[in-house]
Amino acid sequence: MTTSPNADPESNDGPRIRRQEVVADLGQQALETDDLDELLHDAVTAVAETLDAECASVFELLPGGGELRLRRGVGWSDDLVGTATIPADSSSYAGETLRAAQPVVVEDLDGDDRFSGSDRLGERDVSSGLSVSIGPDERPWGLLRAHATDRRSFSDRDAVFLRSVATVLASATENARAERRFEAIFEDPNILVGLLEPDGTVLDINGTAMEYIDADLEDVTGEPFWETPWWGEGDDVRSDVREWTRRAANGEYVEFETDLTRPSGERYTIDGVFRPVTDDDGDVVSIIVSDRDVTERKERERYLEDAKAQLEAATEAGAVGTWEWHLSGDEFVAGASFARTFGIDPEAARDGVPLESLLSSIHEDDRDRVERQIETAVENCDEYEAEYRVRNADDELRWVVARGHVEADDDGNPETFPGALTDITDRKRAELEAEKQRKQLETLFQVLPVGAVVADADGSLLTANDTAREIWGDDVFDAGCVDEYAKYDAVWADSGEPVDPEDWTMAQVLQGEAVTEPNVYEIDAFDGERRVIMEHGMPVTDECGEVTRGVVTLTDITERREFRRKLEESNERLEQFAYAASHDLQEPLRMVTSYLRLLENRYGDAFDEDGQEFLDYAVDGAERMSEMIDGLLAYSRIETRGDPLEPVDLETVLDDVIDDLQFQIDETDAALELDALPTVEGDASQLRQVFQNLLDNALTYHGDEPPRISVDAERQGDQWELSVRDAGIGIAPDDQERVFTVFDRLHGQEEYDGTGIGLALCQRIVERHGGEIRIDSEPGEGTTFSFTLPAAE
Repeated sequence: MTTSPNADPESNDGPRIRRQEVVADLGQQALETDDLDELLHDAVTAVAETLDAECASVFELLPGGGELRLRRGVGWSDDLVGTATIPADSSSYAGETLRAAQPVVVEDLDGDDRFSGSDRLGERDVSSGLSVSIGPDERPWGLLRAHATDRRSFSDRDAVFLRSVATVLASATENARAERRFEAIFEDPNILVGLLEPDGTVLDINGTAMEYIDADLEDVTGEPFWETPWWGEGDDVRSDVREWTRRAANGEYVEFETDLTRPSGERYTIDGVFRPVTDDDGDVVSIIVSDRDVTERKERERYLEDAKAQLEAATEAGAVGTWEWHLSGDEFVAGASFARTFGIDPEAARDGVPLESLLSSIHEDDRDRVERQIETAVENCDEYEAEYRVRNADDELRWVVARGHVEADDDGNPETFPGALTDITDRKRAELEAEKQRKQLETLFQVLPVGAVVADADGSLLTANDTAREIWGDDVFDAGCVDEYAKYDAVWADSGEPVDPEDWTMAQVLQGEAVTEPNVYEIDAFDGERRVIMEHGMPVTDECGEVTRGVVTLTDITERREFRRKLEESNERLEQFAYAASHDLQEPLRMVTSYLRLLENRYGDAFDEDGQEFLDYAVDGAERMSEMIDGLLAYSRIETRGDPLEPVDLETVLDDVIDDLQFQIDETDAALELDALPTVEGDASQLRQVFQNLLDNALTYHGDEPPRISVDAERQGDQWELSVRDAGIGIAPDDQERVFTVFDRLHGQEEYDGTGIGLALCQRIVERHGGEIRIDSEPGEGTTFSFTLPAAE
């Protein structure tokens, strides 16, 4: 039964008017709103209320046409709306409605034998239903349905009302479809799209097109299209655009192609259409301009044209050899290039030469194979292709590819054998060189003193050298997946924290991260040993920047770490010894110095001139020994007695040093040139020692002229490089490393005072800060000490 045969029992116009108002309100809402889901919700709510139905629903037909999904509904569980589906096959209630031109009424859903199964999906215990399709019969969008819990027969007016609501929804869904299609086209990142008034005024331009000019959308909106920046400043293209717009405004579909210039000066080519949009009366109401950037295509076309021209020229010049072998007379006719390649006279080759004279020029290792390939092609009247080496008249070995086909007569007998010969020597040499390099790399890969692992972008392990297998074991690499790392009990070597799977070096590399600062892990290896490994990694990317490979190198540093630990312990003991020794020397040295001074004070008059000189030498030596011990104490305390590193204002540090040295600065008439200095991470007291020693050296070793000293700083990544320059006596290249050795002095005590430990202290302090210190000097040309310190964050 398609519609109810019952007459409408309603006798007044109130319900009818109310239904008309509902349809009118929904129609007005469909015109004004862009929210289709809100309209569908309001529609099913209105249907349920108007038809006094416990359930009302809108189902959308899914792609493929086999199912419908509940889009909006009243009387349904909330968890079903948007997810539940019902079948749309021909035996179902829904499928029957999709095919029917009229609403379908069912008085008893359970008892109607037209349909198999139930498509109610959790609706309340309904008995009757009214259903109508949404959209055109040949391409429905979905269904609008109403159900009642009591057994009832929906009236003709009910069906008409439901049909009217479905018509409103059909219009709205079709508009939504059209809008989505338009938006999809308009926002296509591969197409430049513009919307114009018939007079050429710009209404809208998509983002793809806007990327081609230095302007915003508001700058071009409302402007004549031909006066916008796309067309440059010249009148020729602008007049063409104006003419294309005029023709489109007259209803013509205008195709175009033109060359343009980006603001950067880069040339590009677009082709497209000016497409008129008409109303129902055929009047043009707007113009859509759509085009594509075809620069690459045009370049390929030009390349192919050039290649074709070059090939034609090469053939004319004989660069591509040709032959034709007349099998009946064994006459082998060849072109000039072919003849020169085989080392035979081109004039003779044009008249025809025996095959044997050509075969004799083929490399002896290839000759038998080529003969067999020729015989097979002739016997089977088949295609022929062979790659081989041949010697020309100069005994030069060339690689060639010969391609041809054997043509048969009407009886199937081989008759002619034409073909062409191409010299591939350069390509072949490049291939052989590449193969040679590949083998060298494979050999290097295997003999590397560190482990090396290569994985594909999806995490598949491609290869690993023997060193890597010795560290990890064969099981990891035979399994073929980087996830096998996870089966090892691994922790971070420095912290002891467990290693997450995403923190393995290969996992980081396959995400595009270059691991230049090594990851250091401690693992329980396959053989039960506890090992410390250090890994670096680098992703391999294609021309688009996508990761295609991951390469990781790994080094077993278990012994190295143990050696370093023992070395650190040894150094600590040495530092303790140096401190204790130097500290314990102070007391006897102070006693020696005190008694020498007492001897000088009480009995100085009793000494003759030599005795007084000897006493002076002894006192001076004791004082210098005390200074050296103080320096040794300071040197031994650099690591153990230093303050924690924190932000330090170097300008403040330098000001304090200059205050301390002010007497020496005034005495030597020194000139200082100081640049602005940065804030670094450091130990303020130790950095003060560095500047104190370097400036003191510059003030001491100034030569005959007054000291001229400059201090400056330059940022280098996450470090600052500080430089102290002087114009003093300089240091010979062979002596520059010696100045950092404890107590190693370049000048005698009679020339310059000092203990020979100041620069060693500077080096130790800079290294404690993670930096380096170096010298740039020439004798008589002055000296520059440069050192690096970490920048403060």
